Amino acid sequence: MARYIFKRLVLMVFLLLGITFIVFLSLYLAPGDPAELVAGPNATADDIARMRVFLGLDKPLFVQYGTYLLGLLQGDLGTSITTRQPILNEIAIRLPFTINLAVAAIILATVIGIPIGMIAAVKKDSFLDQLMTTTSLMGISIPNFWLGSMLILVFAVKLGWLSTGGMTDFFWTPTGFKEVILPAFALGTSVAAQFMRIGRNAMIGVLQSDYIRTAEAKGLKKKRIIFVHGLRNALIPLLTVFGTSFGGLLGGAIVTEKVFVINGLGTYLLQSINARNYPAVQSTVLIIAVMFVLVNLVVDLLYVVVDPRISYE
Repeated sequence: MARYIFKRLVLMVFLLLGITFIVFLSLYLAPGDPAELVAGPNATADDIARMRVFLGLDKPLFVQYGTYLLGLLQGDLGTSITTRQPILNEIAIRLPFTINLAVAAIILATVIGIPIGMIAAVKKDSFLDQLMTTTSLMGISIPNFWLGSMLILVFAVKLGWLSTGGMTDFFWTPTGFKEVILPAFALGTSVAAQFMRIGRNAMIGVLQSDYIRTAEAKGLKKKRIIFVHGLRNALIPLLTVFGTSFGGLLGGAIVTEKVFVINGLGTYLLQSINARNYPAVQSTVLIIAVMFVLVNLVVDLLYVVVDPRISYE
């Protein structure tokens, strides 16, 4: 197990290097000059040239990228071009809000999606199964920005039950729960629909297995068969969806944070892209990629816990 984890961590380093270079190259080739944005609309050509030298943008691409990597090895994510503040500090302020939103969304998706998928599997081919399957298709199809806008209109503007946006506390506090419930629902609806569909299909396959028939022949209660013998064996595909979905929530939070005016990592990334803030975009994407890879590593390790037949030795 330790050898497997070490190999994954080594591969993660090369993966992150590739991601940072692709992002850096794409930003470098994009139209627009950060020096012009920082210098201001009234800056002369000489002012812009001096700003390019000051920001290090006059150096070749690989020199700029090498400087960034050297800073990473020293634990420095660089300095923001627009604010001249350490990027690490700016990310540290915003990252908790994005994690708070993503965790709340994945919990909501799990609580809603998996039980409904199990019910649909048990009631296979019934009206209830068809209704839930249709609902899951709707959940996947609805854009989260439209759903978020409708939730704000109904529950914040019309009914006045919840706030229209912003985030000041974590979801397990009363204030934080009221702030996060709408964006978490908007962000997690599509994930809940995926859990519903994958869970239903996995559970149907499990319930048709020989050991389930054996358990039924022994006279075990239906609930015990479903929750003890069935659910555990259906968790493998659900864990896979969980790992990929959590990373998707971190990236998909960009739109949701914009709709609900949340000062998270997604909002920071969008602002940095618009400002051609190369180091900030590079560092933000790197942080998101690190979290995505680590979550999927944890999911791979959970496979062994759920199914002892799986081994990485």
